[in-house]
Amino acid sequence: MIEILNGMHETINYGNSLGLRLYHNIDYEDYPEHWHVGIEIIMPVEDTYRVGVGEQWYDLGTGDMIIINSGVIHALQAPPRGERIILQFDPALLYNLKEMETLLFMMPPVVFLKRQDNTELYRFLRERLDRIISEYDGNSTFREASIYASLIEMYVGMGRFEVYSDEHKDKHQSDTKQQEYIEAVMSACTYINQKYMENLTLEEVASVSGFSKFHFTRVFKQYMNMTFYEYLNSKRVKRAEELLYNKEMSITDVAMNSGFSSLSAFNRTFKALRHCSPSDFRKKRLTGRMGGTGSD
Repeated sequence: MIEILNGMHETINYGNSLGLRLYHNIDYEDYPEHWHVGIEIIMPVEDTYRVGVGEQWYDLGTGDMIIINSGVIHALQAPPRGERIILQFDPALLYNLKEMETLLFMMPPVVFLKRQDNTELYRFLRERLDRIISEYDGNSTFREASIYASLIEMYVGMGRFEVYSDEHKDKHQSDTKQQEYIEAVMSACTYINQKYMENLTLEEVASVSGFSKFHFTRVFKQYMNMTFYEYLNSKRVKRAEELLYNKEMSITDVAMNSGFSSLSAFNRTFKALRHCSPSDFRKKRLTGRMGGTGSD
């Protein structure tokens, strides 16, 4: 149920102090491409549901789960009959935890889990989602704290199973050494998240992590699957996306307020990562149409 839609941008009305909403959707209604800041979790409890992200369509059966990250453009298609749980929440609920901002940043646009696969991650997330549903629909003491705790547990689980899984580990390293590296990388990411507006260098962040530049470069790439500069630029572009939603802000101001030293560097980096100019990104997100010239 979309209540407030401006172009492609949906403003979620949480309607309570929780910063989230959960509802049992039975509407036979399709929703065109749209996006919202809130993260969305969908699970059919009766019949099917379809979720489109870009050219990819996900067909959800009963008990399947899909998690749509913040800002991801998606469309929804409902069958004539059926019911699905839809949970939407403000990612700001999690940002105050030191490691969570980096984890949210590293999450893929979509996490799709089939009930029939019965993976360890599916069982872990399903148990927490069921707990959230029970708490949300009830009136127990410490209900809000319990819901937040379950949300945090869900993302910790996705971080361990999905983002920082065994594929990032070196079988020749001890568990203690791997944990040391993960903590160093997370510390470096936290530092970047706090300082990305400044003229950060590889040497500076490597020093903060306690490693040499060469060692830090190798370890960061191993655990983040990107280089230091790729992470820094991705962080700056992500911030620029948030600022571009404010149509009163000029493209130059967006560049300067997201850590870029020049407009040309901003345009070049943004186009490389988002495959469109900043102004075209703004036009598509605010109106649903791409600009004609692509000039800024």
